[in-house]
Amino acid sequence: MIHQHLPKKKHKHPQTFLNTFNMKKTKELKRMFCFIIFFSFFSFITNNMAFPLSTKSHWIIDEKGQRVKLACVNWPSHLQPVVAEGLSKQRVDDLAKKILEMGFNCVRLTWPLDLATNETLANNVTVRQSFQRLGLTDDISGFQTKNPSMIDLPLIEAYKKVVAKLGDKNVMVILDNHVTKPGWCCGYDDGNGFFGDTFFDPLNWETKM
Repeated sequence: MIHQHLPKKKHKHPQTFLNTFNMKKTKELKRMFCFIIFFSFFSFITNNMAFPLSTKSHWIIDEKGQRVKLACVNWPSHLQPVVAEGLSKQRVDDLAKKILEMGFNCVRLTWPLDLATNETLANNVTVRQSFQRLGLTDDISGFQTKNPSMIDLPLIEAYKKVVAKLGDKNVMVILDNHVTKPGWCCGYDDGNGFFGDTFFDPLNWETKM
């Protein structure tokens, strides 16, 4: 009988494996928390619906106790301009109308934490100035054509305007605090997540919220 001697598989020490697993899970959890809605469970500006919403067991209900089903579309507003994407191409009213026509009843509207904690960015930089500093001249022209009433609003007021316009169409809005610094995400080493990351200051967040 010929015995074949196969090389033994190397096994990681159990504690080493556990530490690696825990590190990965911690990073995943931190990234998951980037999607938590910080202001309240949901924030809405609407006219004809029974708000505020709350939860009962695992259901979302309105103030009449009726179950509410959310069908949401994502709308990024957390990138470098800190302005809802697409408003240099379409009127905000038309986009809100289109969202309803497509069968959605809510928008997950992203925003960077700096919009709440950095008063200079939020209140002293207009939409026009934000585009100018990024060299987005075509967007300035398009924005001025499609949404002229918003082009010279401070960034925080432009964000509120989008929420209000959605509310006018009875579209619910989930305020999604997506990142801390404006910009694309997400990487494990971009420092732009939640507790323990470079750009996140818990005390500053708690004070401003």
